[in-house]
Amino acid sequence: MPIRRGKKVKAFIWLHFWHCFINLLGMKRKWVVTIIIGIAVISGAIIYLKTRSSKDFGPIIKTKLQKIVEDGSDGLYSLQLDSAHIDVLKGELVLSNINIHFDSARLAKLDSLKQAPNDVYNISLKQLVINGIGPADLLEKKNVDLDKIILNSPTVEFYHQKRDYNYSPPDTVNVYRRIQKSLGHFSLNELSVQKIDFTYHNISNKNEVTKFKDVSVQIKNILVDSSTQNDASRFLYAKDALIFLHDYSIITSDKLYAFHFDSVMLNAASHEMHISHLSFKPNGNKNDFSEKLPYYKDRYDVDVKHAAIKNIDWYHLLAGESFTALDAKISNGTVEVFADRTLPPAPKSKVGNYPHQLLMKVKMPIYISKLETENIKVAYKELSAKSKKVGELVFDRIQGTFTNITNEKENFKKNNVMELNAACSFMDAGLLHAIFKFNLAEADQGTFSVDAEMDTIDGRTLNNATTALGLFAINSARINKLKTHIDGKNFQAQGTLLFLYDDLKITALKPDDKTGDFKKRGLISFVANNLVLEESNTRKDDNNDVKKVSFQRDIHKSFFNLIWKSMLDGIKKTVKGKD
Repeated sequence: MPIRRGKKVKAFIWLHFWHCFINLLGMKRKWVVTIIIGIAVISGAIIYLKTRSSKDFGPIIKTKLQKIVEDGSDGLYSLQLDSAHIDVLKGELVLSNINIHFDSARLAKLDSLKQAPNDVYNISLKQLVINGIGPADLLEKKNVDLDKIILNSPTVEFYHQKRDYNYSPPDTVNVYRRIQKSLGHFSLNELSVQKIDFTYHNISNKNEVTKFKDVSVQIKNILVDSSTQNDASRFLYAKDALIFLHDYSIITSDKLYAFHFDSVMLNAASHEMHISHLSFKPNGNKNDFSEKLPYYKDRYDVDVKHAAIKNIDWYHLLAGESFTALDAKISNGTVEVFADRTLPPAPKSKVGNYPHQLLMKVKMPIYISKLETENIKVAYKELSAKSKKVGELVFDRIQGTFTNITNEKENFKKNNVMELNAACSFMDAGLLHAIFKFNLAEADQGTFSVDAEMDTIDGRTLNNATTALGLFAINSARINKLKTHIDGKNFQAQGTLLFLYDDLKITALKPDDKTGDFKKRGLISFVANNLVLEESNTRKDDNNDVKKVSFQRDIHKSFFNLIWKSMLDGIKKTVKGKD
């Protein structure tokens, strides 16, 4: 009985439900039909947009994009692509097999009209993805606002040819006026381009070709409208633009050196460049390097951890037209200069190779207002032809500032002096401060000056240099002060030197062919210490006056050799005592 009663209850409930539903249909039939029709329309639209939207909109979008490219470039560029697939629900447009090429005939026509740009390019990529877009954005609307555009592994061929009638970077105002024909307002939150295969053809410089692999670009907050066409704070209409280059290497034309950096970050909007781990390395070891040379030549080994350049004119730099920056800084680096004096001297004169003269030889106009160096180590090593040993001078923890680095003559009217003001630790024993001044207006004559000063140092720390290069060892010496001023030109230098010291004792040496070491020259050491050299020039206040220095340059020797020989002239006059 309970079971039958339960079945009757359930049957009663179902009958009551259907009765109420039928009554509801009778009372609200209009609303129910409307809801059902709405659901059907939405379902049909979803199915259509999923299955038919690309086929219907694709060809129209493709035509629209091609027109935007053509109008925006004044007919210089054309766009080809296989397909345009749009997913309306995701707001995503995917373009496949895209090629943007410049028309050489149109470029020639623009050139004849003096309207051609300095730079043209070809771009190819397999896929481009645009997020935050709908059909109306490209088909009907004058204003387009997008979220993100992603490009992967594009190939870019960039061609630069300087034209005399172009005196400035690309005219973005004209670009905006052209795209107004197809668009009124355009904004993009982010443009991301990864793994660019970039080739730069500098037609103006003997069609020099530079290649970069794995370049990436990230540009944010792009806005193209009437309010930004004259906004100098933007880079190609963008608030932020970062360009990254990775692992770049190149071999010098003489095959002696390899230039390399780990990465470069260019912030185009703020005009900053940061270089990580920059190196300029000789190919092979010291012996290999020397074997490649018929004559003596300095061997350079440079390794810099970080370099930063601010307020850089990136456009003209990339074009190879000029290098202009207000501030630059080199941090945490080493520079080793190695001289193999066992090689015969080069017959060619080195006149014209002073620092400012080399600057004048650079074909590209250069202007750097200030260049700072921080924690730089410079080591000069020389293999002596007499001792067959390597002597070394070390300048460590260099802190310095270059100012007015320029080869542009119009800048000489404002300031014709390039200056280096630097301080360092010399041989890890004493503080050395030097000021170099180079007269840029008289670079052809080599005009320069040097002021240098060094305080107390234990002379024995110089034995790393004196034993191999001078064939004498310093047994004891206390250098209390060295101060010099030198004025120089192409063929000579003169000036003054003050050298104060105590307790000077040396040992004369000669190479020992059997042991490969040095042998003491007792008689010469005795004569030098007792008859030639003054032990001190401070205890008795004797011979401590400022000495005049002068040296005639060996035209086969370097700028720094002239300075050192001039200083040595004053040191010899001091330690040999009064005539």
